[in-house]
Amino acid sequence: GNISRGDDAIGPMLAKILQDIGAQGVRVVEDHQLNIEHVTDLCSARLALFIDASVAIQDGYRLQRIRPAADGNFSTHAISPQALLNVYEMALEQAAPEAWLLHVAARDFELGGNIGDVAVQAVNDAAEFLGKLCAHAPDQWREFIVRHEFRPEAVRMDGSAR
Repeated sequence: GNISRGDDAIGPMLAKILQDIGAQGVRVVEDHQLNIEHVTDLCSARLALFIDASVAIQDGYRLQRIRPAADGNFSTHAISPQALLNVYEMALEQAAPEAWLLHVAARDFELGGNIGDVAVQAVNDAAEFLGKLCAHAPDQWREFIVRHEFRPEAVRMDGSAR
């Protein structure tokens, strides 16, 4: 995310929160966009959590299990998480780590704009979820997500369980 583009500051804000939590075994990588070079950041990971400011949801957050995909959504300057996982598997000839995408509601990406009210609330909701998630060891995250009803099909757009 980009802190000078309104709601696009969601990623850096949540990265900072994750760093402040300081969970054991969690490595936070924050960049203004995902690049092909980030394949190297996945090399020692057993699980990856990507965070994205998203116009695809109205408010709150939604957690989505993602898998490697040759979706054509990459260049030398930007790549989707799914395409990055695919490049990982192609380049390293091994399975990519399990991966999740945390969509966080966003509306306005205007250069020089401030983060909006919807995004601020979504960041607060997502930060609460991340705090609960990080209270567990990373190797227990998948079990936590499933056990605590944070499956994609069981999460409303506001982040609450159905």
